[in-house]
Amino acid sequence: MSLDVMSQTRAKLPVRKILISGLGVMGASLAIAIRQNMPQIHIVGHDLADVLDEALAAGIIDETANWPADAATVDLIFLATPLGVLRSHIMDLNGVVSRNILVTDVGSTKGELAKWVQELGFSGTYVGGHPMTGAEKSGLKAANPLLYENAVYILTGVNRENKALTEEILIPILHALKSRVMFLSPQEHDIILAAISHLPQLAAIALINMVGQRNSEGRPYFELAAGGFRDLTRIASSSIDIWQDIIASNRENVASALRAFIQLLEEELEQLNDLRPSFEQANAFRSLVPKQSKGFLSPLKDILVYVTDEMGVVAKIANALSAENVDIRDIELLKIREKEGGVFRLSFSGEMEAQTAIKILNSIGYKAFIRE
Repeated sequence: MSLDVMSQTRAKLPVRKILISGLGVMGASLAIAIRQNMPQIHIVGHDLADVLDEALAAGIIDETANWPADAATVDLIFLATPLGVLRSHIMDLNGVVSRNILVTDVGSTKGELAKWVQELGFSGTYVGGHPMTGAEKSGLKAANPLLYENAVYILTGVNRENKALTEEILIPILHALKSRVMFLSPQEHDIILAAISHLPQLAAIALINMVGQRNSEGRPYFELAAGGFRDLTRIASSSIDIWQDIIASNRENVASALRAFIQLLEEELEQLNDLRPSFEQANAFRSLVPKQSKGFLSPLKDILVYVTDEMGVVAKIANALSAENVDIRDIELLKIREKEGGVFRLSFSGEMEAQTAIKILNSIGYKAFIRE
């Protein structure tokens, strides 16, 4: 069947049923977000029995899957499992799903799985996916329907064979969740993620271990650790059970990024008497990073709002903006002092909406301004 004919066929079939395998924080958040934004879609879940019971009781899914047979009855399948489970899931689905069923995943690396799917001669239509978002906590109880909102959602390996289904089935759903879609090849994805995600994880581990090995009663490093150290090492609390698979599946790119990082550290070691060039270059590069919390596409416009320490301040701000149809795309508490107040960062889709928000907030007694 040609691409054009396939497109016309699918256009007559709206997405009626989705299967989500893996109802941890990523899969459950996805299910809840779909439920809230597209209530007409029937959601089938697959996971351990106790997780499924909990998801059914909470109304996160409509029914549990008879795995893998029920996969043949849906329009779209999300595999939201750890990387180590993805291969077995693809094998389970092979021969069960047909070409008119789109299968995607939310894994952190893409090249190895894409190559394996191709070598397998997978019976379904596969496209790689990686939402650039996450949560501090794991499991179904940590599910957040806003997890995917404003997040860059990377799709990899979109080609002539899967383009029609991707455009007609997957992308409309991602847009309904207010995710922002970016296309990369699996190889480019893994090279980039090695530097901006996998390397920072290893750097945080090394930094916290170096300081921890020196910490003692006589030299209380941790007691003196301030915000900068805590921010740099926050991800050091991540689980090795998740990260070992990620690093192993992108080993070559991670090793390359590590070697480049080590070389820069060695250069700084030799230039401790004059670090100005390094600092100036870093400042210039840092200014290119969009000022937003989820991903790196279509930057949001941030404002800072100074608030007093009072109950209901978030609701008061949200209600005032909502009354004027101003949509808050992201919110973060930057600092707080008990009995004094603090500073919120609010993000909006553009300059005009941010300026409107400032006028509204000023009118109800809050000092707000554009974050530069």
